[in-house]
Amino acid sequence: MASLHVRIIDFGVASWRENHLSDLIQSLALRAPEVTIGAPWDTGVDIWSLGCLVVEFVQGIVLFSGKASENGTWTAEDDHLARIAEVLGPFPSTLLEKGRRSAEFFDEQGKLIRVRNLKPTSLERLVNGDVKPFIKPADMLETEIGIFIDFIKSMLAIDPMARKSAAELLQHEWLS
Repeated sequence: MASLHVRIIDFGVASWRENHLSDLIQSLALRAPEVTIGAPWDTGVDIWSLGCLVVEFVQGIVLFSGKASENGTWTAEDDHLARIAEVLGPFPSTLLEKGRRSAEFFDEQGKLIRVRNLKPTSLERLVNGDVKPFIKPADMLETEIGIFIDFIKSMLAIDPMARKSAAELLQHEWLS
């Protein structure tokens, strides 16, 4: 059997590292937090998107979708940021200080302005929970769960400076 080579490509909102064509790149569900808040961004945004896609492929869920409230209380971007905070925790103040749009979403204490009732959960629960769709995939060994979660967390660090590079990810135990 010939080996399979897969490439995932979406150049619809692509941009150069040195010459940003737009301030809002990536579809909302895959958008890195630094892009949403208007902080400087680099190739780490692609690592973020990859992390979101891997969870979607493994669990069949869109991890950080964003939907505006029906009554107009919050925007899709507000909801997107809230979902990130629910799963990954609060946004670092050092990142919020860099975002020119941070004040649109966060108060001085780093709490979301329009989405107040967060329902904290964890990546662990979303990958290895006890309620569908958050049940461990049938083909994932129990011993693999922690390694997989570590792999995902290394891509989905809210602080882009803490995110692993592609080269570092290739060395991760989950890929070996």
